[in-house]
Amino acid sequence: MIATSLIHQLALDGIQRLKQENFQINILFQKLNLFGDLILVGGAIRDFAYLKNPRDIDIIIDSKHTDFENILQGYEYKKNRFGGYKIFFANIEIDIWGITSNWAFKEKILETHFENISKGSFYNFDALALNINTSNLDAEIFVKSMKEKILDITLEDAFIKCNPTPEVNIVRAFIIHKYWGLSFSNKVTNYILEWSNKTDCPLATLAEAELRHYGTTRLTKEDYFTFC
Repeated sequence: MIATSLIHQLALDGIQRLKQENFQINILFQKLNLFGDLILVGGAIRDFAYLKNPRDIDIIIDSKHTDFENILQGYEYKKNRFGGYKIFFANIEIDIWGITSNWAFKEKILETHFENISKGSFYNFDALALNINTSNLDAEIFVKSMKEKILDITLEDAFIKCNPTPEVNIVRAFIIHKYWGLSFSNKVTNYILEWSNKTDCPLATLAEAELRHYGTTRLTKEDYFTFC
């Protein structure tokens, strides 16, 4: 099990190294900082902690602003359907959005605070948040998931169905199980069964969602059948 203190140090080192190695990213962060603190969330923190180079980085800007197009001139980017921006660099993609555009905050599931970012993650495995400016790290939920080797849904039961991408969530569950060895909690198992029982051709739907979201195939039919 990895310690919170080690996650903290390796994530800070990783983001600093990224800025040093890519002048454009460093300048982008400086421009975004004009709006507020930058909060690194999710998988990039986990990748840094396990000495991997993240393929994409998610950053929440602690700002009431949601329109950042003026400072993105000169970068290759596109706006996504959730109100954020995807910025393309040679070896990495960076997704940014204002804190009020965070799904759990936008849907009024949780109050808009740094401490609630992790609580709004769909899975405990993704419940990581690091304020790059203050160095404040929230990783307790993630650390517990790795200690127990259990993938669980972080959201309360009443809000699970509000998430707009069940197919992607289920694909992620199987990827996490396959590559990280986390078993499914009863909550995750029931979520998958409920969705599959009301979906025509669930395997084909999941394969399509995987390819659309990841741009490649990481799972086989056998990976799903092990669950069945």
